[in-house]
Amino acid sequence: MQRFFLLLICMKHALIVGLGLAGLTYAEQLNRKGLSFHIIDSGSGGSSQIAAGIYNPTVLKRFSLSWNGEVFHSYALPFYKKLEERLSTDFIHPAPIHKIFNKDAEHNLWSSAADKKSLAPFLDPKIYSNREDEVNGNSGYGIVKHTGRVATDVLLKSFKDSLHKDDLSLEVFDYDKLDTTSTGIKYKSIKAKHIVFCQGYQMVNNPLFNKLPLVGSKGEILIIKAPNLKTKVILKGPIFIAPIGDDFYWAGATFERKDKTLVCTKAGKTWLEERILKMISSEFEVIEHITQIRPTVQDRRPLIGTHPNLPNVHLFNGLGSRGVLGAPLMSKWLFDYIEGRSDLPEEVNLRRFESYLRQSL
Repeated sequence: MQRFFLLLICMKHALIVGLGLAGLTYAEQLNRKGLSFHIIDSGSGGSSQIAAGIYNPTVLKRFSLSWNGEVFHSYALPFYKKLEERLSTDFIHPAPIHKIFNKDAEHNLWSSAADKKSLAPFLDPKIYSNREDEVNGNSGYGIVKHTGRVATDVLLKSFKDSLHKDDLSLEVFDYDKLDTTSTGIKYKSIKAKHIVFCQGYQMVNNPLFNKLPLVGSKGEILIIKAPNLKTKVILKGPIFIAPIGDDFYWAGATFERKDKTLVCTKAGKTWLEERILKMISSEFEVIEHITQIRPTVQDRRPLIGTHPNLPNVHLFNGLGSRGVLGAPLMSKWLFDYIEGRSDLPEEVNLRRFESYLRQSL
């Protein structure tokens, strides 16, 4: 009884709803500042759980730098390395990306891109001849440097295991149990100064934010086993093929905006297999076929900020397919914004969709 009373009166700095990359990175920002938090997670997993976790600041379809790519990259790697040390777990796997060229005409585009100041740190200007028997690529390949993979499944499990049992509740969030005031929030026996929703695509079920234009993109991936491939680099052709250890590879992903079911499709599997065969000549076996819905936004920018009528209710969502790269710095943006230290970049601020939010009031 006394323990329950202590839990009731103890004010947390934040209640975080959702333990994907968004929830994890925001919780870690609080942890590094010695601030308390409680996480509520349904335990059903999300797109972070099955992501390849590739950190790559370039857009190889257009040979350009992704939005804020260099800034996100320079912050993300030290952030993850410090977290890797704290958790005593290896989940960062550096590996270059080999961009397989479809035709010789791409060589000039690559060389031109590599000559740009913003891309020069990442794109090796040399065109390499393919010498791998198991990789298809008569037109050669280019190398993207300072890239690799964060094993998000390992990271999420390690972080979850590091939490004190009183800091995590595995349950579906009940919106009817949330009370908000001008000074904080209360959810069941939990009191906190702030609540931060980090629910990924499940935001569509959140009555406080479900009017926002979260589109969602269904992605299907294959885990394959290719014993003869033996590559330690990440291959990029029409899809990514990334080594994940013991002759297993992550291959994906599809993009589908209309289908919002978590059902793996025969068409998705066929589409992926056809593209794998274009990239490698190795025999492979499909070990697992997985799907999830990425939290993508109408204007392709994240959703970060505070509800216009609820000053202690915040959102950190819409990270999309580059969440591994952007989540660490964007979680800092949100923390600094909530604490009144700085404003959010207009590209991500919820204010751009304030008219949508007011529809939910």
